[in-house]
Amino acid sequence: MKQFKRKGLFFCAVAALAVLPCMKSYAQNYSVSTNAAQWLMLGTANAQAGYPAARHISIEGGFAYNPFSFGKKPDRKYFRRTEFYAGGRYWPWFVNSGWFVSAYADWAKFAYAGIFTKKAYEGYAYGLKVGGGYALMLDKGINLEMGLGAFAGKVNYTEYSCATCGKNLGKKDKFIIAPANLLLGLTIVF
Repeated sequence: MKQFKRKGLFFCAVAALAVLPCMKSYAQNYSVSTNAAQWLMLGTANAQAGYPAARHISIEGGFAYNPFSFGKKPDRKYFRRTEFYAGGRYWPWFVNSGWFVSAYADWAKFAYAGIFTKKAYEGYAYGLKVGGGYALMLDKGINLEMGLGAFAGKVNYTEYSCATCGKNLGKKDKFIIAPANLLLGLTIVF
């Protein structure tokens, strides 16, 4: 299973690197952004890069990473994750300006405990993130992006009775639809 996941990530990365240089750029060029809402989620570092493929379409990819734990045993809290996503946005007006709808293929490895429950969860998720929002131009080359989204996909995880005791309550493998991608980001357009 691990070999399949590695091959899938490798294939996505190679496909993106092969396609991006061949595309013609429209209007503004590249964009780089970070999501403040994720930074506030226990320090999740994140970044996203975008490329305008057409007047109304941008191709984007990004990551989120959080290795931190907070507190001492037995009240330890954490929301550790490594996430990669790639997809695009449709902009009715122009790329990086105004309203947008988005869709991303998403893969994440996660472990969280002590935030909403005393139990701990560790596993993988993969699926599709869809959403929408608005990019407000603050200045030439700087946007404030706001948006919401949802995740639909497969989740495989192991459930534990607490964050530190390690008592295994079983493995689960299920399809979920959940809110995701609260966006309050700062974007720099080159």
